[in-house]
Amino acid sequence: AIPSDAVRIFDGGTMDMLAAQDGGPSNWIVEDRAIVVQPGQQERQQGLWTKLHFRDAQIHVEFSLPKSEARGTKATNSGLYFHGLFELQIIDSFENPMDPAEMLGGIYKFNPPMVNVARPTDTWQSYDILFQAPRRNKRGKPITPGSMTVFLNGVLVQWNTPILEHKSEYAPLYFRTTRYTEGIRKSLLKTETGPVQIQDHDHPVRFRNFWIRPLDDKAFHYTPKKK
Repeated sequence: AIPSDAVRIFDGGTMDMLAAQDGGPSNWIVEDRAIVVQPGQQERQQGLWTKLHFRDAQIHVEFSLPKSEARGTKATNSGLYFHGLFELQIIDSFENPMDPAEMLGGIYKFNPPMVNVARPTDTWQSYDILFQAPRRNKRGKPITPGSMTVFLNGVLVQWNTPILEHKSEYAPLYFRTTRYTEGIRKSLLKTETGPVQIQDHDHPVRFRNFWIRPLDDKAFHYTPKKK
């Protein structure tokens, strides 16, 4: 059950709390009360952004990876990008020989999971995350590390893993940006708050029961400034 002080991002109904890469509505579909990534679109490796921006928060999301013959790092893939900078891996690592740094439960380019507790494809799995944002100076430069503690399917896989600056060249606040995401980046540098991006990695991954519980008074509903 969702906590009384959490914000519903998606609970099987509309996607009103999510925006596309250009800030408009999503063209992903809702099927059986789950969001389904639509592969084969031109803007691959983009995704949906939560309109709720937060600094420190507890986040819950459930996901299901479709079956695929591909293995290794080419297996079914998606991810959650916190503040558009730090990716929590979503990939089929169930009985899949691959680099631990790439596994489900890993923070991409930062830290592998403590243990592989991935479930088979076509099975619902869950993430519970405690996210603390890096603290920034007046110029927006991160000066004090934040952290991520992550439970995958109820098992601790990241424990207070430090995060400071993004390491992936594909971090969506800097990769294939739009006016909308550039506005998010400017807001982040000023406020230390940002969204979660659900990554489109060209595979029909499903998401459901997505909520965010802000842990301070910094959260707000992001609306782009009109010129």
